[in-house]
Amino acid sequence: MAKKYSSYVVKDLTDANSPLEIFAKKVLDKLIEEGIPPIPSNYTLYFFNMLEDEDKEFKKQVYELISLEESDDMLKDLELEKKLKLSFKYSKEILQKTALIYKLSSQLKKLLQDSIEQIAHIASPKSVEKYLKNIDSKISKIASNMEGELKEIKELYSKNVEIIKEIESNSVFDMVYGVYNAKYFKKMLEKEIKLISKFSHKSSLIVIKVNDDILKEFKLKKSATIVNRSIAKILLKTSRRTDVIAHLGEGIFAMLLKHTDITGAKRTIERVADIISNSAIFIEGNEVETKIVGAICELKPEIKVDEYFIKCKNALQKAQKENQLYVVEGD
Repeated sequence: MAKKYSSYVVKDLTDANSPLEIFAKKVLDKLIEEGIPPIPSNYTLYFFNMLEDEDKEFKKQVYELISLEESDDMLKDLELEKKLKLSFKYSKEILQKTALIYKLSSQLKKLLQDSIEQIAHIASPKSVEKYLKNIDSKISKIASNMEGELKEIKELYSKNVEIIKEIESNSVFDMVYGVYNAKYFKKMLEKEIKLISKFSHKSSLIVIKVNDDILKEFKLKKSATIVNRSIAKILLKTSRRTDVIAHLGEGIFAMLLKHTDITGAKRTIERVADIISNSAIFIEGNEVETKIVGAICELKPEIKVDEYFIKCKNALQKAQKENQLYVVEGD
């Protein structure tokens, strides 16, 4: 018989020895009992299967809790796929109509060549005039068809451009560095701040960039881009699955460290700095010694996301000015 949890509210489910904690342990015990590896995918499967046997009110509260963590990524992917398919459809139609215009232009070219040859063998001026009128009618018909096709191509092109612009506006990745872009990162920060206000856990924000003294040595902008790409790869390779990494622009990278306090954030930035400084990065055949500067902010519900970006960038400038590895905002 399922245990009754109807007297609990969602907040109570996160407390120590709460019904959710008891249930979570029960799921883990079940996995171990049946000899199933307790990896995330197996745990998730058993969690939801066993949840169906629990009290209705408890299930409702758990799903409410899950909804706070879930995102609408699947719906966004579906919309993106629809837009991409529509864009492909328009592109295909443009190619088909372009091929038709090429065919019509070939017909026009052949018609003119044949006309020149025919006129050369016509002696009577009246016959020439009659022939030219006939040719003019054929040319007008071909030209009219071409004009119609060109008009449709222009309309299809305009529609395609609008879709591409819409896709770009909803993009979540920075295509240069292969990490999330600033727009998406802002949404993730807003979401995490809401969760912090709900459950009062600790999360931190880190921003880093290449030390300005290193950047001054690069004559070409391309060289700085190459170094920043290497840093982006290192951040992706060394981060946890729960960390969110983004490029905020101007060579500044950010890391959202969920459920991580300031002490943990300090360890992270020290580890990243050590890996970067010991990594072999080559510019035009020469190895470059790379150093970073950083800033750390603890996330708090009362502060807005845009304020965090300002605070972290100010702390970043302070770290650069004082020649420190990082500065903790607020210290």
